Amino acid sequence: MRVIKYGLMLAFFLSTPRTVVATTGTNCTCLTRMIHDVITTHAWSSVTFVYTHGEGVSTPACLLSRGGLLLRLWSEGRLSGTTPYNIHHHNTLLNHNNFVLVYDNLTKDILDEASANGVLESSAWLVLLDETRIDTLLNQASTLNLFIDSTFLIATFSTCQAQQVQSVYRVGPKSGLVLETSGEWRPASGYVVTSTLNKYDRRSNFQGYPMHGVGVKVFDFFSTFLPDDGITGYVGDILTILKRAHNFTLSYTILEGYAYGKLVSPTSTEWTGMVGELQRGLADLTVSELSITKERSDVIAYTQPVYIISRRMYVSTQKDFLKTMLAYATPMDTLVYVCVFASLVAMALALHLIERLRLWFLPSRDEPVGLSVAAWYMVSALLQQGCDTSPSSIAGRIIFWVGFMVPLIVYSSYSATLVSNLAVEKPAPLPFSNLLQLSRQKNWDAGVNNNDLFQVTASQTCVGSPAEECRVMRDVWSNVVMRNPGNIVNSYSQGLEKVLNGKYVFIGVDVATNYYIRQLATQEACRVKELPGKYLMGGVAIGLQHNSPFRRIFDHSLQRMREVGLLNRLALTWLKTERSCTPGNTVSASMLELSAMFILLIMGLAASLLVLAAELTISRSTTRNPTNKMT
Repeated sequence: MRVIKYGLMLAFFLSTPRTVVATTGTNCTCLTRMIHDVITTHAWSSVTFVYTHGEGVSTPACLLSRGGLLLRLWSEGRLSGTTPYNIHHHNTLLNHNNFVLVYDNLTKDILDEASANGVLESSAWLVLLDETRIDTLLNQASTLNLFIDSTFLIATFSTCQAQQVQSVYRVGPKSGLVLETSGEWRPASGYVVTSTLNKYDRRSNFQGYPMHGVGVKVFDFFSTFLPDDGITGYVGDILTILKRAHNFTLSYTILEGYAYGKLVSPTSTEWTGMVGELQRGLADLTVSELSITKERSDVIAYTQPVYIISRRMYVSTQKDFLKTMLAYATPMDTLVYVCVFASLVAMALALHLIERLRLWFLPSRDEPVGLSVAAWYMVSALLQQGCDTSPSSIAGRIIFWVGFMVPLIVYSSYSATLVSNLAVEKPAPLPFSNLLQLSRQKNWDAGVNNNDLFQVTASQTCVGSPAEECRVMRDVWSNVVMRNPGNIVNSYSQGLEKVLNGKYVFIGVDVATNYYIRQLATQEACRVKELPGKYLMGGVAIGLQHNSPFRRIFDHSLQRMREVGLLNRLALTWLKTERSCTPGNTVSASMLELSAMFILLIMGLAASLLVLAAELTISRSTTRNPTNKMT
């Protein structure tokens, strides 16, 4: 099929009437060799030839038949097409990737058409012309969308001698034309490129190109604005590095509030905030971070992500009143307490029994240890207090000292367990752990920062979407957030304050929320809990205008910064996410935790008064009935 295709194309050109031009056989051979060498050196897998039947630097016969170029490209497996320029069908030409254009008064129109359709940067061009037309081409090129990413080669040819191939481009819409030597072709050595650097390294110097940015004063760790259009922070430092690396100037406008950008209305295609500034062409790029979303990508462009963020839920730990009140009473199992009490009773009985048996079999004048005294011995041992007397027999002393050793072990275990229980916070369990469960809560409120991406997504982007994630966010928004107008806050600090004050869930960007949590007092910071689950997870990047000529070269530079670890070092400097809550900083015995001790004290006093009342009653009863005493 390829042989038939080539034969038909060749027959067509041999049968086409042509005007004879001053291109000799030798010059024709050199021209086709030069074209072939340029195509193969730049690794064009396919090429389309665009020409007219009029005179130019070459005739169709020289270009496509007599010079043998078409046959050579076909034999090398490079699919090639040939298209005589027709003003009525030139739109179909723009579907190809690589072009060899014979420049004249007719074919130059296709360059304007390609520029208007954004084809010049997505395709490669080799323009052939004679020296008399070079000024015309350069004047036209200065109005085309030939930017940094374009491959637009110019070759003039007259005789079979050394020929320079130049490339032209513009830094941006506000700059003039830049010419650079791409390579040189010689009849003996062929085509040799001038520089081995890639296109983005060769064109990295923007020559002082003026750029205007737009930003917001929301997160200082992302962008901190300095006098004289200086900027620092994570994104600010990235822009400063790009500015120095590419030699451009940067001025910027700061928008008020949380003006990242949202649709003017759910049915509108117009955006507010930074997105709107880029959409209307009022700014070249953002100088603050901008979350990447599909809806925004329809109207603006982004660099590659410079950081990955997500929205998470933050709540304050809720104290379990019963567990906290009994903190000093429940470091061990109930069975342990029962066994300790039983062992004390058993040792008191054993001590009393041994003392009685000794006196029974070995009478002496020593007073035996009574049961009440033995019991107080054991209680004193448990309380680590000791006593004034001790059993007189060796057997009794063994029980006595065992009775002191066992409570010592129990006391040490209790103390160690109590410290560990107090050191490890055990908050009350929450009735939810994700957005779906939160959407069903009646006693909890939730909120976001005003104009946050969660608000934009839940109230605009997800409207009418059948996606499960969208349905859950809509439910949270309508059932929980909008239940109280005060749930929407104007700053992260205000959101965290509401979290600490009660049953309120703050939904915020993880790195931003953790930054503000670190600004809180240690006790308060450690009360804020980050729940599992990440929502609206995605990258933040530098926003650009739609079809921006700077996107790919910025991506090239950002990728190098990532590979050498520069982005990671900047993230460690500006975007710390860890929070430290050590027991030494956070654990303290509160009144609630000590309440069991005071309750026990009050119960002891009450019991003592009851016993006193009983003793007084018995004493009076005995005094009134002396006959009972005599009996």
